Amino acid sequence: MKRSVLSLIILIFLASITSCKDKSADKDTLPGFVKNSMSLVWSDEFEQKSDEPNPDFWDYNVGGSGWGNSEIQTYTMSRENSFVSNGTLKIVANRNDKGRWQSARLVTSFKKNFTYGYIEFRAKLPVEAGSWPALWMMPQRDTYGKWPRSGEIDVMEYATNTWGKMCYGTCHCYAGSGGNALAHGGLELSDASSWHTYAVNWTEDKLTWYIDGTETVSYENPHAEENGWHEWPYDKPFYIIMNVAMGGTLGGDVPKKLKKCQMEVDYVRVYQ
Repeated sequence: MKRSVLSLIILIFLASITSCKDKSADKDTLPGFVKNSMSLVWSDEFEQKSDEPNPDFWDYNVGGSGWGNSEIQTYTMSRENSFVSNGTLKIVANRNDKGRWQSARLVTSFKKNFTYGYIEFRAKLPVEAGSWPALWMMPQRDTYGKWPRSGEIDVMEYATNTWGKMCYGTCHCYAGSGGNALAHGGLELSDASSWHTYAVNWTEDKLTWYIDGTETVSYENPHAEENGWHEWPYDKPFYIIMNVAMGGTLGGDVPKKLKKCQMEVDYVRVYQ
């Protein structure tokens, strides 16, 4: 009996070690220029004991009304839709008992914002039809006016119904937004539900996107002498957003049988 108990304890211990190794076993994808010339200035590794995302870092957008994209979810602050466990953040979209979709949209607005830097996420994405996960950034203040005048930086967007296995990075501004964005490029992923890193390097002169350390697209500041903000509003503080939307202009039709999908985030890191 004692041997059985001891064996069980050993198995549980080994399983926990294996699980930890699995979470961090992927190769280092941090570009050399970041390692050699930049320092980590902020991160959330989601290692806290509480299941609540760190309130010093994260706030929430809440509510429904489509969010300008005909989305069908309502964002909540509930731990049912966002929680931390085993060293990662989970953002869960699910149908409630009334058949309506709920999800979470976490933001660092007025808590952590940045001007320039290498911003990297490590995440597993939902790949279910109808889901629309995003890791992105918005201006802390609408210095140049309402969207898209003050800019938007999408580090990662993934929408199976619209793009299949393609994962994209995009920037929006007055000179080009929506389907006419001035920069929009990506990479096909064989399995977006496994761990990958998604990043953007943001300088005074250029935005460059990366997936697993591979450059996917870039956009250079044209340094226009007049109304430079039309093409480059990216000179002000931006905050970080993580969310899973459902349906809408990119998510598309949500299967009736689908009940739940999840994005898991290992970390968010900012280097400057």
